[in-house]
Amino acid sequence: MPVRTCVGCRQRRDAADLVRVRVADGEFQTGPGPGRGAWVGPAVGCLNRAVETGSLVRALRTGADASVIARLVVSWPHELPACPHGGV
Repeated sequence: MPVRTCVGCRQRRDAADLVRVRVADGEFQTGPGPGRGAWVGPAVGCLNRAVETGSLVRALRTGADASVIARLVVSWPHELPACPHGGV
């Protein structure tokens, strides 16, 4: 199983335990697909930290505006009570 690093909490986990975020048609999308991707823990805390620190947009090499990021946060379907790998 490939190991990836969460861009939010920086913990290394199996790729199956993380969510892949990618940019397609100017929007953030989750899941597999073409293009550059970043890996985020399933907890909203990991996503929030990745957004607040700017590590998500840096990893994706995109200049996403606040509305694109807000749509990703609102639609985040992967919320768990706590990050399973020690993140926020």
